[in-house]
Parts: sequence; C-alpha cells; structure tokens
Amino acid sequence: MKRSHWRWLGLTVVLAAALCSRVSMLSAQLPRLIMNEVTADFAVGVDPPLLKSKYNLYDPDGITMQQFDKVIQYMGELNIDTYRIELAWGRRRSGFGTGFMITGTADDLKYDFTQLDHMVTELRNQNIQLLGSYNYNPTPLQDPSIQTNRDSMPPRDLEKWKQVIRTVVKHYKEIGIPFGINEVWNEPDGLKQFYSGTEEQYQKLFIATVEAIRSVDPDAVIGGPASAPELVWHRSFPEFAARNSLPLDFFTFHHYGSSELAQRDINKVVDSLNRFPHFNITAMNLDEWHDADCCTWCHDDVRNRFEGAAQLLHDFKSLLERPELAQVSWAWWLDPQRGTTGCMGLITGDGRRKAVYNAWKIYATMPVDRKQVQVNGPLEAMASSDGHKAGVAVWNRDPYDRRFDLHLNNVPFAKGNIRIYRIDKEHASAVDGAEEALVPVPAETFMNVDTAKWTWIGMVPRNATMYFEAEDGSGSSDMTAVKVGKLIRIDRYYPERGKTKSYADFDRKTWIARLGMADRQRADQEIGALVEALPDTLDVAVEVDGKLQKQDANSLLAVRLDYRANGKYIKSVLFHGPYGGVDLYDKKRTAVMPWGFKQQPDSAAAVADLSKFQIAVKKYAPADWAGTVHITFLMQNAGSGTRARIAVRPGT
Repeated sequence: MKRSHWRWLGLTVVLAAALCSRVSMLSAQLPRLIMNEVTADFAVGVDPPLLKSKYNLYDPDGITMQQFDKVIQYMGELNIDTYRIELAWGRRRSGFGTGFMITGTADDLKYDFTQLDHMVTELRNQNIQLLGSYNYNPTPLQDPSIQTNRDSMPPRDLEKWKQVIRTVVKHYKEIGIPFGINEVWNEPDGLKQFYSGTEEQYQKLFIATVEAIRSVDPDAVIGGPASAPELVWHRSFPEFAARNSLPLDFFTFHHYGSSELAQRDINKVVDSLNRFPHFNITAMNLDEWHDADCCTWCHDDVRNRFEGAAQLLHDFKSLLERPELAQVSWAWWLDPQRGTTGCMGLITGDGRRKAVYNAWKIYATMPVDRKQVQVNGPLEAMASSDGHKAGVAVWNRDPYDRRFDLHLNNVPFAKGNIRIYRIDKEHASAVDGAEEALVPVPAETFMNVDTAKWTWIGMVPRNATMYFEAEDGSGSSDMTAVKVGKLIRIDRYYPERGKTKSYADFDRKTWIARLGMADRQRADQEIGALVEALPDTLDVAVEVDGKLQKQDANSLLAVRLDYRANGKYIKSVLFHGPYGGVDLYDKKRTAVMPWGFKQQPDSAAAVADLSKFQIAVKKYAPADWAGTVHITFLMQNAGSGTRARIAVRPGT
C-alpha cells in the first residue's frame, strides 16, 4: 500500500472517531425512546361497565362434595352471580350425589335433599345462586326395557315428572333458597347421551316442567333449552315457545371456542329471538363456554398455565361488548378429582388455583365503572375506578416481551397505595401442575404516594398479565354487598337486541343499577327488580356521566314502582326530577312498559333533585298492598354517551 493511502486511511479513522463521539453526545441528549404506552384517564367514563354478574361458572356432574367444600371460598372471591350444575337425576355417575336424590318407585317417590341442600346453602353463604338444570330421567321414572341411554330418555309419565319438579321447587322455596334459574334439561338437541328423545317430546317436557315450576313459584326464573354448540334447535325452539306464549326468561345455549368464534353463535340466537316480540323480555345466557376449542377436554396445555390468563381477559373484554348477552358461564369451575391438571377448570382436581383463576380474580377485584384507557402498541388493557380504588389490567398476547410506560391520570384521590401484580411464568401460575398456583401477591408496592400523573416503566413478558391497583387505604368499595330488601327476580328488556351497545344492569348484591346510552341518541334501556320486605323509605342516589339530552316526549331518566297485591299490579308511581337542571320527563310520554302495570303510571312524582331523593314506599302503596313491589330503572332517549348509576339504600 502506498504511503499516501496510509495517510488517507489514518485521517478517515480520526474523522470517524470524531463523528462517533459527536453522535454519542447527541444520543445522550435525545429523549428516551418510548416503545409502548398504556394511559388510563379515570376522569373519563366509557362503556360498557365491568359487570360482575355477567361471568359465572358451570360444572358437569362429576365433582364431589369434598372438592366443592374445599374451594367454595375461592368461588366467592370471584364475585359471580350463578353456579350452574346438571342435577343429573338417574345418572349414576354423578359425583356430588344428586343422581341418588330421587329413589323409590313411580308410585312411591322418595327424596333425599341432603347433598343438594348442602350445596345451595354453601352457595348462599357466598351470595351465589344455583342455576339448576333439571335433567336426566330419575331412576323410578325410567323405562327398564331400554338398555342404551336410558337415563337420557324423557319420562314416560309426564305427570310423575311434574310431581318431581313441584316437590323440588317447593322444597327450596320453603327453605328460602330457590334456584336463581330453573333450566329445562341439558343439550336436548345434542348428543343422545344427554337427551335421546325427539324434539316433540322435549317440547311436551318443557311445557310440563314450566307448568310445574310456576304452579309452586309463579315468579320463578325459567331457562332453556341449553342448546348444544351445534345450535340445532335455536330457531325451532323459539318458534315453539312464541307460538305457545311460554315464559322464557333466559334462552340458554352453549359454545366452546374463542370469543371471536362465539360472536357467530350469539348472532344466530339474536336473529332467531328477534323474529318474535314475545322475546323482548328474554335474556341470552351462554351457560356453557370455554375459550379452548371443542373437544380436547382433558390434556395439558396453556389453559393450565399463565398464557391462559391473558386469553381469558381478552375474551372477557370482547364479550362485554355484547350487552344482549346477560350471562356467560365458564366451563368448568373444577377439574375432575382424578387428575391434578389437564381439564378446563379454574381449579385443579386437588384444589389448586390456576393462572386463569387469578386472572378472573383481577377482573372481580376491579371496580365496575369503566374508564378510558388508550394503548399504543400490541398490548391490551381495561381500566375502572370508584371513589376509593382505581385499577388497570394490562395483558400481552404478543409472542414478544414488551416494555411499556403506564400513565395513571386523574386518579380519584390525591394520595394512595399502589400495588403491581403479575401473572407470568414466575408469578401466580401453576407450571406443569407441580407448583401451588398462588393468588397474586404484589410484585411491587408503593405506599402513600402522590397519585397525580403517576407513571411506571417496565416490562410485561410474552403472554403475561399485569394488574396495577391504586387505593386510598379506606377499604371502602362500591362492590360491598348491602341489604335493602328481599330480591325475588330481575327482569330485562331488549327491544333492539343486537342493534345497540346501550345497556341496563342491576347488581342484586350492591343494589346499584347502571344504564347507558352508549352510541345511541335514542334507545330504551330498562332493568327491573321484583322485591319484597322493603323498608318504608328508600334513599336513591343518582350519578350521571355525560349530558342528558331530551330527544322527544319519551326521553326519560327515572325510577318507577309498580305495586302488586293478590298477584296483580294495581298501582304505579314514576319518580323523576332535574339532574344538573335537566328533567327529561314529559307527561305526553307513550313508551311501552314491558312488565308490572304495563301502562303509563297512575302518577308521576317530581323530586326536587334527582341526584339524591327519597321514595316513601309505604306512603304511596295502595291499601291492600302486602309488600311486593317491582322497581324499574329507566333511561330512554337521553343522548349518546350518557350513562347513569343509580344506588338504592334503606332510608335514613
């Protein structure tokens, strides 16, 4: 190489070194590169709320009493509304013992309520109702000449079947623990091992069962047909029920697969029910669902590990967007006792909590009222708050570890404690079934910090979940159960099922109704509660998010009482008034009333301030009233983006 070339190379190296040094200096002055961001604004409400009664649990007939008792407290921690089981009369493999509940002969039926009494009592102690599926022919009513699927054949003698139903319903009504939902059979349009009769036989069975239930308890909640995932009868059964004007509070059906796949079946049921105005007061209940595909029931995969937690929250978030789907029951609550891992339960066969359980507990812990969360990047998140707690759940279904910045804006209190929980390979996850699936404990804790614009920077691993919770140290919560009166049933109304994101919900545990117009200027949202044993006076507190906008004469935000005496509604009173100076009520209102008095109220009582008022229940009651009243919470044509929270408490 020539000397001139060496001199040129040396100069190049010096210049390059100087340039690199300059670049380093510039880099040090640049702001930190932000990869992913999650920003929660707790001053901005969004729809729909994180309703707790929407997600529930199911078990087939194989669990044992020992399993049930060992983990019943865990079930209560998930704040569910109903627990579904197949009563499985006459099905001898029933683990809990209900298969041996009805014995004797057809002419001398004998009942042993011991096992089921124990279950419903323990559920009541956790404030959970039983969704009892009346299915499998009791042994005394079976045809001994049938060798295959004898227990799944409908009873030959429907009068004897009605006797069984009346006896069971009467027993649980008398001990004060009626079933939350009375469901007629299980998957009659599915495999013959579940039901081996004809469709016509099932229709006769349904009529007989409903007649028997309502003869004992006229207010009992009726569900059916628990349609199999193939949805063979999802059109013919509504046609039959509408034609015969049969009561159907819940159309129940099953689906196994992701929330995305479930949309297809939800749409099928929506389209079928919408053919008949008869079903405007029928809710939809997906009372068997799992987000793994059917039917690889029991083998070891991500459903037993931390990856399943992120998928569960993703599917919960997705199904929340279907307000016409009132309830969903996860299949299953418990894995069979014979194995420790491998099935679809939230709890292993030997009683250990899986990561999916811990994810559900995060959802159960988060406040109901949902708040705005913005995500930049592939992460997913939900946020909510009340006056004492603010929470953000973040999960990463991406195959890469993701670093992100979390921003908490407008936390409802200036100082508080912040805890961070993780569900990943190292935290709150059963790996290969060999480790205790611990309930999440804080991975990081920040005590008595300023919450204003609080920021955290860190990593969420692939397929992992994180929960950030800020609380003010008071221990108070909007989800604390209260006792106001005795709830008999909840009534729902869907005049535009599947056509709107607007919603109405009543939480029977907290006595709080939530109604929202969502994306609609005009929508009719009503939720009703049939109750008794109320105090003489009720305190009502209303919080409106958004601006009430009068659209027409039917615009309304109000509470209505319909009084019942001797089985008939004889009087109604509507309570309305100004909120922020706006009273939507119009005496020219003509909207349909779907229950109770079923017409415009006898009187409209104007309160001075709708945000806080009292209802003198006894004062307005007719002379022969014995204590049963239907309370309806109404929001209609109130303007898009408007939502209301209505809390009822005993009068002070």
